[in-house]
Amino acid sequence: MFTGIDDVDWASMSHAYGDASDVPGLLRGLASSDGGEREIALDGMYGAVHHQGDVYDSTVACVPFLFELVATAGLPGRGEIVELLCGIDGDGRDPEEMDFWSDDEDEYAAWAETLARAESDTRARSGVLLDVLADPDAGLRRAVPGALVQLHGDPEDVLTVLRRRLAVERDAGVLRALATAVGELGIRHEEFTEESGAVLASLLTRGGGPRDPGLRLSALVQLARCAPGQLPERAVEIALDVMREAREEAEEGAADAEGDDAGPVPAPATPTMISYLRRLKASGRGSAKAPWATELLGRLHRALDDRVAERFALLEDQLRSPDWGQRREAIDMAGLLLTGWRGPHEECVRLLGEQLQEADHRIVRRASRELEWLYAIGGPAADELAARVAVGPEFLPQARWTGTSYGAALCALAAQGDARAVPALVDVLRCGEVPEDLGDWIGRMTPEAAATLAPVLLGRLSRIAPGKQPRRTEHLLKAAAATGVAEAVGPAVRILRAPDDVTRPVLGDALRALAELGEPALAALPELRRLARDGDTHLRVRAATALWSAGAGTEAVLPALSSGLAADRRPERVDALRLVARMGTEAEGLLPELRRLAASPEENGGWVAGALATALWEAGRDAEESLPVLLHAWSAHIDNRPDVAGVWARMGPAARSAVPVVREELAAVRRHNNTGGTGRIRYRCADDERLLGHALALLTACAT
Repeated sequence: MFTGIDDVDWASMSHAYGDASDVPGLLRGLASSDGGEREIALDGMYGAVHHQGDVYDSTVACVPFLFELVATAGLPGRGEIVELLCGIDGDGRDPEEMDFWSDDEDEYAAWAETLARAESDTRARSGVLLDVLADPDAGLRRAVPGALVQLHGDPEDVLTVLRRRLAVERDAGVLRALATAVGELGIRHEEFTEESGAVLASLLTRGGGPRDPGLRLSALVQLARCAPGQLPERAVEIALDVMREAREEAEEGAADAEGDDAGPVPAPATPTMISYLRRLKASGRGSAKAPWATELLGRLHRALDDRVAERFALLEDQLRSPDWGQRREAIDMAGLLLTGWRGPHEECVRLLGEQLQEADHRIVRRASRELEWLYAIGGPAADELAARVAVGPEFLPQARWTGTSYGAALCALAAQGDARAVPALVDVLRCGEVPEDLGDWIGRMTPEAAATLAPVLLGRLSRIAPGKQPRRTEHLLKAAAATGVAEAVGPAVRILRAPDDVTRPVLGDALRALAELGEPALAALPELRRLARDGDTHLRVRAATALWSAGAGTEAVLPALSSGLAADRRPERVDALRLVARMGTEAEGLLPELRRLAASPEENGGWVAGALATALWEAGRDAEESLPVLLHAWSAHIDNRPDVAGVWARMGPAARSAVPVVREELAAVRRHNNTGGTGRIRYRCADDERLLGHALALLTACAT
């Protein structure tokens, strides 16, 4: 083993932390009989020789020795070495799309050459993997199928050996890896998509031994990815059957037969990132009875993509599962699906609410946090949220109450504007954390419910000196203004009357609060006039907004607006445009400036285009002039669409020419702001619900 390793001039090479003279020791560590030593060596390879995916000359020099290790019969840990080789290969990475640390062209050329050598060397030796596809080491057999698809140059040969191995393999984890590899091959090589799909479809029938149930679910996932046209009509039924079988197997104490991570021998506990990530993964799985099945179902959700009927059916079953782990993962998937796709959401939302009956605080927190995102469609869960809040906190109200399960349920209930949240909010807000979204929650409440919160909010504000605690002041001012009580003017006026150099961090927040309160803001009329005339541009626009809301007329407002429309910064321009829209035809004197902005491609782009199109219509009420600008705004940025649709709904039949694009939007199953993210990303479904309402109103007005 390691023939010629000492003949390599390692010291002349480099890795992430200097010269590569320590690399031979790392390679020999990978061959150790001690699991801890192997893991430390592997961690060193990832930490230095293949640091954060980088490739160095020493990395390329390791490739033949790594393949030698893979070919060494009986050596443990070879599956992890195969995964390392796949990383070194780079899987078709493009140097031009990667960040390089130097502007020197020669250095870049040398680096790109190193990447190319890493790819060519790993692929040239990938035939070794064909020889170990039947190795007794199941961990190695799990790693090899995917590596063959990535590295081997003959996909026809690879598909042949994968199919042959599927016929004789008995390890459940390896079978799933083989099915995944067949699907990936069909995705990478279109000429084999149909054949790969046929192989996968043949695996969906019930089989004996370890083929059942995991292989069927893996095959279903891969069919959805590479050949969705071959998915059987009963795909959802197959997936749900597999989940039930997996759960029953685990409950009966049957061996999982997966061999994940550690296998029968406990994995070593080492001071490495690898060991840490393994423990993190294990803790994330919690008490899931069949974690592999839960993970595969998550992949199936992503593979089904826009097939919302199937995804909602799967999700509803998961949320009803007696398996804690399945329901935990279902809650996470519910957040992504419900915020990102349009579909029959009522039952899923109701089932999310049922999770609050759990004694496990982790489940309650997870479900409540998703329901907070879903406030616009969260009605079916409102009673469950209210019931959980009525039980009271597990501890006395705390400063960081939002981090408790009680606090999470309270936030979700308040986000819906539900009056049943008010008594509890009064308790926690006396001294606890002030949520950033509190003002938005209060704005959704009835005036009577909102006013109940005013005393505690104003009391908190009275204890903060002007200019101090700006973040908390911002949230409290916004919330106090949202209550609508005239007394909320007091804290804002106090800030405006203090020295500007002291209150500068919160001046804008005070002005925003006064704009929200309307006529009572006349108590600050002198200060508002001064700021509208002499303040910075953003303060001038906000002061003008407060003046207009208070009914002070246009004399001091229009000059400030003109300044805002000419501002260099887009946020200031947008604030000015929003006030123009509120003023309507009383701002028609600004139409020449609006037309100038609309005619400028540089200034009429992105999310500014939406505010500009709305302002142009409201100030001019000229449908012929506004419609092209509104259509431009619709396509300029997805975030513009709810407001643009709102204008069309107000225009009524005059917006008939917009009906085709609205119909196209309504036909989509994805919410308009779904950009295709995964993981923990959540979309603003309230904006999409608003868009849908406006779109339907337009169609009704146009009688189409």
